[in-house]
Order: sequence, then C-alpha cells, then structure tokens
Amino acid sequence: MKLRLDNFRYLLISSSMGALVGGIFGPFYVLYLQKLGGGFENFGFAYGLFAIAASIASYVVGKYSDKFGRKPFMILMNFAYAIVIISYTFVTSVAQLFVLQVLFGAIDSAWKISETAFLGDITKKKHRGRVLGKYGMVLGLLSGIAMLFSGILVGKMGFEIIFYLMAATDVVSAIPLFFIKEKR
Repeated sequence: MKLRLDNFRYLLISSSMGALVGGIFGPFYVLYLQKLGGGFENFGFAYGLFAIAASIASYVVGKYSDKFGRKPFMILMNFAYAIVIISYTFVTSVAQLFVLQVLFGAIDSAWKISETAFLGDITKKKHRGRVLGKYGMVLGLLSGIAMLFSGILVGKMGFEIIFYLMAATDVVSAIPLFFIKEKR
C-alpha cells in the first residue's frame, strides 16, 4: 500500500497545482476572447474545437498509455500545457486562438485520460470510489478557491502575467510526477 499511497500523493500534489491554474483563467476565457475581437459565436466554435480535439486525443492516448505507461504522458502533458499557455500571450487573432484551442483540447484530454487510468491503476477496487471522490473534492475545492481570487489577480496583473504564472506552475507541477513509481 505504501507504493500506491506515495503515488497518490505525488499525483495529487501535481494535479492540485493544475487545478489552481485552471481556476485562475477559467472564468476569464470569454473576456480574453472578446479582447481579441471574438464574440459569443466564436466562443462556441472555440469550445467545439477543444471538445473535438479532446475526443480524438482521448482514444489515441488511452491506447498508447496502456502500452507505454501513464507517467510519461502526464509529464509530457505538463510541459505541453506550459508551452500552449505561454503561446496565448502571442495570440493576436481569433484564428490563432482556435489553433491553440485544438492543441489545448488534445493536451487536456491526454492528461485527463492518463491521470484517470493511473488513478485506476493505483487504487484498490473496493476503495476506488472513495479515493476518486476525495481526489475530485480536493481538486474542485482548489479550483474554486482559485476562481474566487482570479478576478483580483487578472485585474491587478493582467492576462499576460497570469499566463506566465500559469505556465510556470505547470512546469513546477511536473516535478512530483517524476517520483511516481509505475508498474506496467
């Protein structure tokens, strides 16, 4: 049980940082899109592109994470998140934002599929629901808390600084993943 508990803690630490990042920007995405000149119709299109890319990536990553392990995908996706988030600072048009949404959808899905499969790998069947509930609660609370303060952060720091902060957090959140011991 020690191996599983340590793995759970490492994953929870990493994912908690990710939940904070998501909670900071999530409520302001529409405002960011409007700043670029996009309206509500573009929000629907951007979110649709995100969902389609996520759907396709789910199948591909699910298949290959069985073959190569979950850990490599989670680590790689943390760094990919950081690159895409930094890329938001260079966006000057809605079309560029659409491209990032496709990338972000694929990366987000790859992370979530690997994370969920890994949680299944390290939890005992009879406690799985309780463990996943605890995990979801912690991440949800942290994301919600970040949302409560995100307006202050974006208002005082602006979007660009927030993107750099989020990207740095994504890189740092990869560190605990290196300590995971994965059996395949």
